[in-house]
Order: sequence, then structure tokens, then C-alpha cells
Amino acid sequence: MHNLQKKYIITGAPGTGKTTLIKLLKHNVPCMDEVSRKVIIDEQKHGRKGMPWQDINRFTNLVYKITNEALSNSKALVCDRSLLDLEAYLTVAEKEIPKYLKTFPYHETYHKKVFFAPTWFEIYCKDGQRLQEFDYCLKLEKTLLEYYKKRGFDIIMLSKTTPLKRIEFILNLIL
Repeated sequence: MHNLQKKYIITGAPGTGKTTLIKLLKHNVPCMDEVSRKVIIDEQKHGRKGMPWQDINRFTNLVYKITNEALSNSKALVCDRSLLDLEAYLTVAEKEIPKYLKTFPYHETYHKKVFFAPTWFEIYCKDGQRLQEFDYCLKLEKTLLEYYKKRGFDIIMLSKTTPLKRIEFILNLIL
């Protein structure tokens, strides 16, 4: 079982400013970085296929394993994404969701409030680990929102404003 420190989630489609927020939040509260990007970088470096756009099942298994270990050992208050994001990615890819995700104790692990960074065309850009087209991000965003609502989380939409204003908003709700 995970430690008792429930985590707040910052989620959203790729390229919505989550990583920037986590970097800034670290000045105030302990945070867990996104595991997905680390997995993609490692898979690319070693010439393997565990990327969402190549072998999404391998990617999902790796992210789950690393995230689950990190959740057990982390004193973080906020995390970049949650394991529920994997269910949305798999659904968009029309793949089966593994039992370990369907039965994961989301509400024992994460706070009910979820901070959602909406798709934002003006700040979206592709990079070496973010190859998705903007249309894909819109589809994923819709699926993420459906999954979080279906699981009983309260979605708090972050406004499209400066990172510092977003941080101030989040800190006012979690501290």
C-alpha cells in the first residue's frame, strides 16, 4: 500500500504547461516529475519501442511500474499526471486497459481535486518526446476529462494565464 500522503494531480494533454508548473511548484512543495517523458527518453536512448506512438502497451507497463514505485516512496504533494492518464492514452489508441490499472486504488493514492491544464494552441509545441499533432491532444483531453469524471474526481480547470498565476491558484487550494 502507498504511503498515506495523498498526491494532488496536475494533468492535461501534452504541451499544456504541466512540466513548467511542476518545476515552479517545487520551490514551494515536494513534487513528483512526469514519468512518461523519462520512459520515452530512456526507450529512445536504447533503441527500444516503448513510446505511446510505437508500442503503447510496453510504454504503459513501464510507466506503471516506475510510477507505482515512486508513489510508494515519494513524499511529494503534487504529481505531474497520474496513472489514470494511461487509461485515457490506451482508450484513444483503442487498446485494452490492463487489470492493474482498472483496479488501481486511485482514491487512496490521489486527492479528489485534480488540476487540469487545458489544451492551449498558443503554447503547444512538438519536441523530441512530444510528437503528437494538436488534433490528437484535443482528442486526448476529451478522454482524460471523461476518465477523471467517471472515476469521481473533481476537475479544477486551470486558466490560460501565466505560470506564476497558475501556481498561486494551485497553492491557495492545496496549502
